[in-house]
Amino acid sequence: MSEKNSTFALPKRNMQERLRFFIRYYVFWVLFFMAQKPLFMLCQHRLTGDIQWSDWFLVPWHGLPLDLSVAAYLTAVAGVLLCLSVWMNVRIVATVIHIVTAVFILLSLLVIIGDIASFPSWGYHIDKDVFDYLASPQEVWACAPWWIWTIGFVVVAVLFVLWWLLYRHVVAMPLQSVEKTSTKIGLTAVLVGLTALLFLPMRGSVTVSTMNTGRVYYSDNRMINLAAVNPVFNLVESLSENTFDSSRYRYMPSAEAAALLHAIRPDTGKPMAQLLTTDRPHIVLIILESFGKCAWDAMPNMQKYAQEGVYFSNVYANSFRTDRGVMAVLGAFPGCATTSVMMVPSKTQQLPQIGQVLKANGYDLKFYYGGDEDFTNMRSYLITGGFDNRVCDHDFSISDRLSKWGVPDHILFDFASHDILKRHQGAQPCFDVVLSLSSHEPFEVNYHHLDHPYLNAVAYTDSCVGAFVETLKQQEQWQNTVVVLTADHGYPYPDNLLNYDTLRYEMPLVMVGGAIREAKTITTLGSQIDWVPTMLHQMRLDAEDFCFAKDLTDTTCMQYAYFHFVDGFAFKTRRGTTIIDAVINTPVVDTASDSLQTKQACAITQQVMELLYRL
Repeated sequence: MSEKNSTFALPKRNMQERLRFFIRYYVFWVLFFMAQKPLFMLCQHRLTGDIQWSDWFLVPWHGLPLDLSVAAYLTAVAGVLLCLSVWMNVRIVATVIHIVTAVFILLSLLVIIGDIASFPSWGYHIDKDVFDYLASPQEVWACAPWWIWTIGFVVVAVLFVLWWLLYRHVVAMPLQSVEKTSTKIGLTAVLVGLTALLFLPMRGSVTVSTMNTGRVYYSDNRMINLAAVNPVFNLVESLSENTFDSSRYRYMPSAEAAALLHAIRPDTGKPMAQLLTTDRPHIVLIILESFGKCAWDAMPNMQKYAQEGVYFSNVYANSFRTDRGVMAVLGAFPGCATTSVMMVPSKTQQLPQIGQVLKANGYDLKFYYGGDEDFTNMRSYLITGGFDNRVCDHDFSISDRLSKWGVPDHILFDFASHDILKRHQGAQPCFDVVLSLSSHEPFEVNYHHLDHPYLNAVAYTDSCVGAFVETLKQQEQWQNTVVVLTADHGYPYPDNLLNYDTLRYEMPLVMVGGAIREAKTITTLGSQIDWVPTMLHQMRLDAEDFCFAKDLTDTTCMQYAYFHFVDGFAFKTRRGTTIIDAVINTPVVDTASDSLQTKQACAITQQVMELLYRL
């Protein structure tokens, strides 16, 4: 049978050119992602620290499985299109491949450069949370100065041109020689077979184990391990995960985890020390953006009120973002390492809040914020918590919305102080919450006293707090008022602070006001969630629903602080600190050297995840 008449004959030239393109295409993407590793390490040199010269080779090598996997997924798309080129117009299909490749390069670069830019502040690779923030473009734009965005887009554009030229003049060259063929079935079968082989690098094995970010971990330095992670794979993996799947964090039987949690925080239902002169004070809660203890020297007013009131000197934030911090402060909920719970109203509406308790006991609630209350679904959470009366950016004139985030703190606090003065004239006790925003990146404030932008922004907001409290002091109701000063979360200052460093989570907690019985410092080790049962017990109200928090005056409770970060959590006691990387379920820091403490840390995390799964 002649070659011309054979249905299954494989034209040599068509086959070779398609194979050459297929192989080049796959290698192109592998090299593309491998090149990201040294770029990431170079840009994050402050965080990666004194790495060994060998790590510059070991990071790309150990990160190769994820690069091979992502490259396989992208090449599979080209493989399918190559199969179509056998049956359709070759030039049209080639054009589609070029367009798809350009889109892939652009999207990948946006993820890679965005990841490099955000990592110093976030402390973790971009994950699905980024889409929650993209829902509010104004807030995303406010995260950095315009020139940072400009540099980022220029870098993306330059890299796009370089990689595109490499693709067009090297990788795509074989497509120019591909011609229409009459022997379609055999050629299609070969291309389908090649594309099917990509399943191996996609999945990473032929066993039940599938590709995951933990596959590239090889060092006892967590930052080196993170450098080996492919950011595109990390983003896609986070999108495919079951956010509230508790099985990932199942370290022991549920009954054992519950028993361990109960043992470290038995609820006596009453305070061990009376801090207030009344059990129904006006409560003003101020949640300060990024007010980490690392900036304590930039908070003269906070220091002043710490001396005048009750200062809890050993308190840690439970998380690292405002949405998580607000839930910790208002709901005594430590949050979880996998996602923002605030973004899921079906969960948050079943979790208790201090506002609900106070409202049920006759309090009038009001919330003040200079930004967008819909950011990260905060409005839903506040309404669930009983805050029917809320003030946000839209309640101010356009001329007052001077910052990227909304209304600057001096305007917000001035408005809140005068409004609260009026509210305190009534007979009903009030619970007022003020959430600041000016000490958020990019720290653009009309205040120039300190060189470091973060410290300067903190000092600015601290001055606003000072003016606010001094205004409240002038009212007669001051003697029946307690002002609670705390933070939503800390901040990575100094600049080389790792995202799991305990210094990043140290935060102030101060109660000041005429209703304070006496000035004192309480050194109990605790978390920001603990202020809720502490306050409720002072008011002789039940706090049993807040099952993860403890009364900071209760000496029967174990002294500990718990916080989480992306894919990890920490447990600090008087014995030491245990920090666990949840990807590999291994402590990265263990100064306690105590297996029981490790189990206690795991028990809290497991109980949080199991609760969320049940809701």
